[in-house]
Amino acid sequence: MGIRHAPVGRPVLIRSAAGAERLELFLVSAVLGIGVTRAFLAAADYPEVGSGGLHVAHVLWGGLGMLTGQLLSLLFLGPRVARLAAMIGGVGFGLFIDEVGKFVTADNNYFYEPVAAIIHGTFVLVWLAVRLGVHHRPLNDRERLVNRLHDRADAVAAPAGEEAVPVAPARRFAGLPLERLSTGVRLPSAPTVLTATALFVVVTLGRPLVLLAREPAAAHQVHAAAAAASMLLTLLGLARWRAGRRHGALRLAAAALVLQLLVVQVFWLLDHEFAGFPLVLVNLLLLVRVRTLLATDARADRPTRLGPAPAVPPARR
Repeated sequence: MGIRHAPVGRPVLIRSAAGAERLELFLVSAVLGIGVTRAFLAAADYPEVGSGGLHVAHVLWGGLGMLTGQLLSLLFLGPRVARLAAMIGGVGFGLFIDEVGKFVTADNNYFYEPVAAIIHGTFVLVWLAVRLGVHHRPLNDRERLVNRLHDRADAVAAPAGEEAVPVAPARRFAGLPLERLSTGVRLPSAPTVLTATALFVVVTLGRPLVLLAREPAAAHQVHAAAAAASMLLTLLGLARWRAGRRHGALRLAAAALVLQLLVVQVFWLLDHEFAGFPLVLVNLLLLVRVRTLLATDARADRPTRLGPAPAVPPARR
């Protein structure tokens, strides 16, 4: 199958095969950044950094983190640097958006109650924009070829006699694939993740049922319906797993976790504010793991359509 070339003068955007993975690392880093910041401020009784009428808000540190991530992606090449940029930029974005309450209220109220839901909604919109607007279809032949060439270029060995540069701890962490938390420690297998997902959706179903029993309001009905639907999807996934249909089971589990993020967790955060963020983080980590397993299965089953990648010519001396 030949590769179709875009018309001359028409801009071509080549999607990265690792783009969705880096977005997930960005979002996980942002959630962790918010959680650590809120926990530290609560433990320190919300101190003010500055004196003489000045106050250095952590939104400024967030801007510095986003700038650092942007500069890394602009100035350096390679998957490790891209993951490091996603991690630092994500933490910076978390620090930035954590202060959104000050900018949507007339009295600059950092403790504005709907802030947690606003932040979560922003993350969901970013994720949906990427999933539906950018990665709604598989990479085409041209994009796979460019990604393959890029990977081969990154794998070219350093010149003979050149000593290896020690890798900083943060960069070493960012260089790890998402299926590893640390060197030599793998995340749970597919059966364990499916079991954890089932337990998770059972836990999240309890609260909306209690609220619905107290008051049959429309919001409680939507909350309970979404939680019940995610549980049904998970049960169907477990049934497919027992039938030996691994890929279908993982897809249903991913759909259940996405429904949790899009609907159930929004109501959860409106009800519990930032105290509900740990459950959101568990939801996100489970979804990341399920999607990683799906991507691994897809790579294992995908036939090679382009043949061997073109050889990378040696650098001229």
